[in-house]
Amino acid sequence: MRAKQHQQISNTHIHLTMATSKLFQPIQVGTVDLQHRVVMAPVTRYRGNAKHTPTDLVVEHYAARASIPGTLLISEATYITHKASGDSFNVPGIWSDEQVAAWKKVGLLCSANSRIYVQF
Repeated sequence: MRAKQHQQISNTHIHLTMATSKLFQPIQVGTVDLQHRVVMAPVTRYRGNAKHTPTDLVVEHYAARASIPGTLLISEATYITHKASGDSFNVPGIWSDEQVAAWKKVGLLCSANSRIYVQF
């Protein structure tokens, strides 16, 4: 009996490839068109400086991940006020003009091919 069930499953097995998998097919999320469904989830990398400003390593990190056209990236956790940061060192913030300017560099590089959203 088991051999017969296995044979039935094998006969109907579908081989997925990049061309047939939905993972690699375009999708629209709200008003954003993505060329595939692979999303970079948020990861905290502690790459801000002592003033919680994203460094050039942050810019380089996200730009590299956005180099595949149509990619959706969600940034690492980003503090909205100094008070919210507590004692966390090197976690980026977005409350000062300097921090906003650094995130704009990230956004400009990423938005040429992909989309990035800041996680608060």
